[in-house]
Amino acid sequence: MNGVFNPKGIENMQTMLKMYLQHLIQPGDQVLDATAGRGKDTLFLAECVGSEGRVFAFDIQEEAIQSTRELLTAHKMLDRVALFRESHTEIGRLVPQGIRAAVFNLGYLPGSSSQTIITEPETTLQAVNDTLKLLAAKGVIVLTVYRGHSRSLEEANTLNAYAAELSKKDFHVLQGMYLNQGETSPYWLIIQKNRGDHS
Repeated sequence: MNGVFNPKGIENMQTMLKMYLQHLIQPGDQVLDATAGRGKDTLFLAECVGSEGRVFAFDIQEEAIQSTRELLTAHKMLDRVALFRESHTEIGRLVPQGIRAAVFNLGYLPGSSSQTIITEPETTLQAVNDTLKLLAAKGVIVLTVYRGHSRSLEEANTLNAYAAELSKKDFHVLQGMYLNQGETSPYWLIIQKNRGDHS
């Protein structure tokens, strides 16, 4: 996995999350990238699941889907991935049961000239809720919450409130953040489904 995953220090939050996912995801697993963006997470997931696994990747922007397709093609991984130019509110309709891991990177498309297309609290919450129903037992959702866009604080508060109310019998929820990088620095949430029968 040398193409995308280059370990750095703890200033790179994605490095720590990918170290965790790399140990969790097994060859042949089904996984989800709910916000494909430039395709780096999609490629990482495709490497993790191997030739027998499957990645389902969503993005509402054609620019993002095209970037992801090109990256996957360059690394000969496109055949492992189902790409959807759809809102992640369609996850419940298009993705099968038994997902081992799902990744959400919230905010806007990295490197985009326009930051007007952003993840929204309402649609993010729906997508997370739908994804929880698709997780395998001990499956996880990993969310990176970026707090630099116009509705980011509302989105963060919505997710935190939702996660805090999840049944402690059915889920474990873990939050991580930088304590000295300011109130708008990103943070992560990991939601683990303890059993396979939640609906």
